[in-house]
Amino acid sequence: MASFFDTTPEEKAALLEGIELAREAICKSHQPDGFNIGVNVNAAAGQTVFHLHVHVIPRYRGDMPNPRGGVRHVIPGKGDYHAGGAGTDGPHPKAPHDQRLVRGDEDPLLPHLLFELDRASAVDIAVAFVTRSGVKLLLEHFRDVLKRKGRIRFLTGDYLDFTEPEALRQLGDLREMEGLEGTLDLRVFDARHTSFHPKAFILHFAGGAGTAFVGSSNLTRTALQTGVEWNYRAVTSADRGGFNDVCAGFETLYAHRSTQAITEDWLRSYQQRRRPQQSPELPLSEEKPEPPPEPHGIQLEALRKLQATREAGNRAGLVVLATGLGKTWLAAFDCTRGGFKKVLFVAHREEILEQAIRTFRRIRPLATIGRYDGGNRQGDAEVVVASIMTLGRIRHLERFPKDYFDYIVVDEFHHAAAKTYRNLIQHFEPRFLLGLTATPERTD
Repeated sequence: MASFFDTTPEEKAALLEGIELAREAICKSHQPDGFNIGVNVNAAAGQTVFHLHVHVIPRYRGDMPNPRGGVRHVIPGKGDYHAGGAGTDGPHPKAPHDQRLVRGDEDPLLPHLLFELDRASAVDIAVAFVTRSGVKLLLEHFRDVLKRKGRIRFLTGDYLDFTEPEALRQLGDLREMEGLEGTLDLRVFDARHTSFHPKAFILHFAGGAGTAFVGSSNLTRTALQTGVEWNYRAVTSADRGGFNDVCAGFETLYAHRSTQAITEDWLRSYQQRRRPQQSPELPLSEEKPEPPPEPHGIQLEALRKLQATREAGNRAGLVVLATGLGKTWLAAFDCTRGGFKKVLFVAHREEILEQAIRTFRRIRPLATIGRYDGGNRQGDAEVVVASIMTLGRIRHLERFPKDYFDYIVVDEFHHAAAKTYRNLIQHFEPRFLLGLTATPERTD
């Protein structure tokens, strides 16, 4: 298939049907405010590898400062072609406004934060409450800061147990992403015997400039997008003294004797004692947590057959699914439905490992997820995502008992004849081994 324009009428009709199926699947577990739907044709339009697929991308009000440019800055400098210049040398998109007060509702804080985050070299945040919905809005932007070798310091509290431990785990997962050379420090203020209500977002830029927002917005979707929340902006160019005062206040709070690092031990203790309370002081219009996605029809059929093969006494299975049908999701569904506690996911490509971390986090929001590769050795997590090039070596395999993992997933199983894969398969004796591939005929 040379390009979208060379497809037959039947193929075009099938693509349109696929768009509708994708939209329906997204709307089952999400409530987007709109969609971007498109096809990349040739390099000038972003097609860097010869292929054809259709983008169906859910969009949310406030997910970028100005949505008129389509998907957020697919081509640098062309994210907003109405901002006075469409070329890469034209002006960058501007913040929604430069007034000192951001009022919320029709003037939400999120677009202002995204504008500042996308150019920040360091970020300091102190908020009383954190939810998964709030983290979801900023997570990729935090990741971009860390990719730029930036620094993020994040402080929240356990006041009234409103902060979601799942949200803190999502933030912690950033440490498991490859190529993030910045520093991430997560801390918590012990507020079991006092109130804890700060809300401050401080963005530092190269050359000493900065912007701080101080007001009423916690890190929740409601506070950042839809609530009536007042946040005052202090900018170094207009109010250096005010900005410095906010920074000094953050440093004092961050070093307070009631703060501590968010460790696995603290998270487990918090999960066990957590009893979220109701209070008129809290922004309780926050939406319910987003439920995990449900398997689609093809995945359901595969799940039934995997369960049947286990009931027949088999301890291994192979699933062949075409690219894009959710092999990683299938593995996450299956190991959870089968009650397997210790899971190992093995792959040889970086992007698959990172996709696995995000997928398993959605399905197991409270699980510990660790990485085992050239720079990480977190083999004691409940879900271990490992590089075959590292874990496939004998000296690494010998660190684990043969029955250490209950469930092992080997991605791109057509490589199983290679020595590193054979080493791993011959060493471990899990309750179940799942091989995944889209191309079983391409065996080594």
